[in-house]
Amino acid sequence: MHRAHPHERGRERVNIYVDSCEKWLSCKNDFLQKYQLQVLTDLPSCPCSYPSEVVYSAVNIQDVEAARTYRWRDASGPKERLDIYKPSARFCIRSMLSYDSSTLAAQHCCYERPDEAESHGGKGAGAPNLISTEFSPELHHKVDVLPWILCKGDWSRFHSVSDPPPNNGLGCTQNPAEHVFQVELEEAREY
Repeated sequence: MHRAHPHERGRERVNIYVDSCEKWLSCKNDFLQKYQLQVLTDLPSCPCSYPSEVVYSAVNIQDVEAARTYRWRDASGPKERLDIYKPSARFCIRSMLSYDSSTLAAQHCCYERPDEAESHGGKGAGAPNLISTEFSPELHHKVDVLPWILCKGDWSRFHSVSDPPPNNGLGCTQNPAEHVFQVELEEAREY
């Protein structure tokens, strides 16, 4: 009598080498795609530089393109784990939910230095959060952080589908420079 290999179930063989990131990247869900489009229209542009007064309390910043003021708070504390999730960023901010928000999302913007332009690409770039930490830290972790973990920190794959780069509607200077971005991209792919 033939004994089934532990990785066989009936006649089909279970693939133990599933690329969880690829599986997540290829997931197509109409609701999620519509929600992502709504997020992109609802969220503010990232300020071109880190507003240093946000260290002390939430701040109001006018988004000229949206003709609206948004509240922001610092997102650079130890719980954010910038060393892991945004390794070249030292400072981040996150938009706060408001009564006229049409989603539960938040814009997440990151900076290498407080006086430097916001990072729009590379390993330190912020990204729109589909679920704000204000609404639910647990759901934010499942929806926004877990996919990054599934992709084993390869931000080039992670940002390719789920999260576009943060909104640069204010036309901030490109950061990092193209040659630095290409080096970071090559490092991510070789990881």
